[in-house]
Amino acid sequence: MSYPPPLAATLSGASVRQLTYWRRNTPGKGVLFAPEHGTRPRALYSYRDIVVLRTFVQLRGDLSLQKVRKVVALLESMHPGTHLSAHKVKAEPGGATAVWVTPDGDYVDVLKSPGQRALKVVMDDVFGAFTTSDGRHVPNLGEPTTGVTIDPEVRGGYPVIEGTRIPFHVVAGLRADGMPPEEIAELYPSVSPAEVEGAVELAQLVAETTKRGSTAA
Repeated sequence: MSYPPPLAATLSGASVRQLTYWRRNTPGKGVLFAPEHGTRPRALYSYRDIVVLRTFVQLRGDLSLQKVRKVVALLESMHPGTHLSAHKVKAEPGGATAVWVTPDGDYVDVLKSPGQRALKVVMDDVFGAFTTSDGRHVPNLGEPTTGVTIDPEVRGGYPVIEGTRIPFHVVAGLRADGMPPEEIAELYPSVSPAEVEGAVELAQLVAETTKRGSTAA
């Protein structure tokens, strides 16, 4: 399964408008990041894309978008054909440069002195919960809400009820239609009331992200 933009935005910390801008072919700049599953008839992101987007959001806390573009361009030139999710990148405090951690564990400058050894920086866990530069909370990617989990080996990383393959939006939709948690449990015995509430919470986060995107100037 794939992530539509509102869900991708909720789980990455980017706004829907940012996702739109980042996948746009800007004259003289090109596309910063296109969804792995394409944009026609609508944009659909993969689990690997979400990992990249979370990295972008963290980088944007210290770097300009122009610098993020330079980081992407360098990594793509150094490792053509490799998905960006395979790379660990962190902005140096103060935003002077960005550091890439090689598979061997070396720290390499990718902006100020591209290719040269760089000082070690604290590498934040891109999968853990974090707060964006404008104060928005981004949930843990493995368990965004209670009882809802994300595993790239299960439905391509789409959020499901823990221990099942039931998409969160199916359970949240039943609850939104007025079905009590007890009746949902009868329909899906493996889904507990707490997990129903977790699915509803994630659906609400997605709805808030959608609303925020539609009302933004």
